[in-house]
Amino acid sequence: MSELHVALDRLRAQVCHCGMKGECLGCKGIEMVRVQAEAVVAAASQPILIQVAQEAAMNDMTTRFQGMAERLMSDPEIRRSAEQMQERLMSDPETRQLLEELMRRLGAQPPEELN
Repeated sequence: MSELHVALDRLRAQVCHCGMKGECLGCKGIEMVRVQAEAVVAAASQPILIQVAQEAAMNDMTTRFQGMAERLMSDPEIRRSAEQMQERLMSDPETRQLLEELMRRLGAQPPEELN
């Protein structure tokens, strides 16, 4: 922040018309920018805001992946390949057991094809 304060002080000296009394539009504008910058820095350092930003990014990524999956699965050839891969995976007892365990840990009921 100190570098920003120094830069704002230099800019204030260039735009000031009141002799640095804080009365002109230049001084008031620089002070407004300083207060806003401090508010942004303070807000960015709050853990809850970081968490909200991460959640928003995850939601965006989830939406994009869902859209991509829908586009891919609308292609009959890709859909057939995915179904064949699922059949192969589910025919392996170890893979089936791992998926069931994962579903339990996530708190979801395993899909019927797993049971």
